[in-house]
Amino acid sequence: MLRNTLAAALLVLPLAAFAQTPPAADRYVDIVNWPTAEAGLDRFAGVEATLNGGFDKICGDTFCEGEFHNLRPMQLTCSVDATKSSMKQCVWTFAGTTASVVTKSGAVQAAGKLYKCKIRLPKDMLVEQFYEAMKADDALNAKLPGSRNSVYDSLVGCL
Repeated sequence: MLRNTLAAALLVLPLAAFAQTPPAADRYVDIVNWPTAEAGLDRFAGVEATLNGGFDKICGDTFCEGEFHNLRPMQLTCSVDATKSSMKQCVWTFAGTTASVVTKSGAVQAAGKLYKCKIRLPKDMLVEQFYEAMKADDALNAKLPGSRNSVYDSLVGCL
């Protein structure tokens, strides 16, 4: 009897070690993975393209006059609280460069800087509200729901 119990335990215990509970779903996800993996990829890419286009239109008259005047939007990334379907944070990164030719040697000197601009989001703004606001003709300057701020306003103190 003891031998049978030990034999059964030797078979069951290794199987129990492999039978793990699945990991809990992440609370915060990239917006492109909300509500499921890659479900928001195309939709968010459209928002990013719209904001990039808006930035390109105003760049020369605003942000693109400083030391690193050749500014380019690189990536917009937003996190979502999957338990509330609300926006947590967005960061829009930009690269700025400057280059010049040394007239005595012909060498090119270049310098660059990375800007990480946090977009001021209203607390508990739903993902769908964000997408609705970004449908505006001028999404860059559209006020975010529940806020007096636009995406543009967040860039002013950053770039």
